[in-house]
Amino acid sequence: MVDLDFVMGEYTQELYDAIWDIAGRDFEQDYDSVELLEKLNSPDFFRPFSERLLAFYNEALSSNFTVDEAKTDLLLRAKQSGIDLNRGTMGGWFSGKAPKYDETARKNLFAIAFTLELDAERTEKLFHKVFLDKAFNKRNVREFIYLYCINKRKPLSAAESLISKAESIGAADIPEEQTERTQFLEEALGKDIDEGALLDFIYKHQKNFSLNNTAAKAHRQKLLDRLTGSASHLGLAQREYERRRPGISDDKYGKSMISVDFLFYMIMGIDFAQKKNNDALPIRERFLRKEIHNNFPDKLTLSMFDPSSYILRKDIILLQFYDYWVTDYLSGQSIGDYDGFVEGLNDILYGCGFSPLYIGNPFDWLFLYCSACADDSYTPLDRFRGILMQD
Repeated sequence: MVDLDFVMGEYTQELYDAIWDIAGRDFEQDYDSVELLEKLNSPDFFRPFSERLLAFYNEALSSNFTVDEAKTDLLLRAKQSGIDLNRGTMGGWFSGKAPKYDETARKNLFAIAFTLELDAERTEKLFHKVFLDKAFNKRNVREFIYLYCINKRKPLSAAESLISKAESIGAADIPEEQTERTQFLEEALGKDIDEGALLDFIYKHQKNFSLNNTAAKAHRQKLLDRLTGSASHLGLAQREYERRRPGISDDKYGKSMISVDFLFYMIMGIDFAQKKNNDALPIRERFLRKEIHNNFPDKLTLSMFDPSSYILRKDIILLQFYDYWVTDYLSGQSIGDYDGFVEGLNDILYGCGFSPLYIGNPFDWLFLYCSACADDSYTPLDRFRGILMQD
C-alpha cells in the first residue's frame, strides 16, 4: 500500500493543523459550527480543482508556471506526443471549471498522465490529489491497459490500439471461470508479458473484468446490514435510537427501524428524505463545495447497482464513520479515537481498492474533523449532526 500522504506538504499540513485548531476553539464555544461552515465554504480554505491541477503540474515538472503557461505547455506537449487534448476542456480545467466526475474526465486525466510521461505512482497521485478518486480500476479493461502501458513506458496511442483490440474480443466458447481477487489481475501486470499475452489474459478472464468494485459493494452491503439490522436482530441505528430516546416509539417518525430512511435519520439527526424542512438546509445549500455535496451519500446512491468508485468511496466513508463512532458511543465511549478511526478506515478503503483518506479532499476533511472532536461528553456523531443543524 502506497501512503500518498506520509510526508505532508505545506498545504496539507495547514489543513491538518486547522482540524485541531478549530476543534479546540469549538470546545470553548460550546460547539458553535459557524466558523467551521465558513471555512468549509470559503473559496480560500481548500484548493479548487484548477489550483490542485496547477500545483500538481508544477510539482511534476519542477516548474513555476502560471495558469496560462501551464495550459499552453500541456497542449504543446500533447501535440508533440500525438495526444488529442481538447483545448477548451483543458482551458476550463486550468481556469476554474471543475470537471464532471465521469469516464470522460478520467480519460482526459489519463491523457494528461501520458502527456507528462508519469509513472504509475505519480499517476496515482494525480488522481488522488487532483481528481480525488483512485487512478487504476484494475477490473476496467481500459484502465487495466493504461496501467500496462504506463508500466511499459508505452505511448497513449499504443494503449488505445490495445483497447480497440480488447474491445473486439469475442466471448464465444470461453469456459466459466472462477472469480479472482483484483490482486490476481494486478499481479499479471507484474509479469514480463508482451501485448499478445496481455490480450490473451484479458480474453481468458472476461468474467473477472466484468466484476466492477465487487469488494467495495460487498463491504457497503455489510455495513448496511450491520447498521439497519433486520426483524431478527437489532441494527446499530436502532440501538442508538433506543439508548438516546428510551421509551419513545418510532411511530412518531413514520419509519421502519430497519429501513435505510431510518438509518439516514439517525446518522444525520434530521430527515433528509424531504428536500427541505424547517429544521435544516439541504446538503447542497449546507455545503457549497461541489466536492462535498456532489453525490453526497443518500438512499439513491446506496441503491445503485453499479455506482462509480467516486460514489462508492463516499458511501463507505459516511457509513464507516457512523459505524465506528456509534459503536464507540454504545460501548461507553471507551474504544474509539481519531487515530483508530483513520487507520481502520484507510485499511477498509485499501481493501476496497480505493485511495486512502486525503486531508486535501473537502469530503474527507469533514469526517476527519468530526472525528477529532471526540470528548468525554460529546461524540463525533453529535458534532456532525450539529454541523448539519447549524443556523
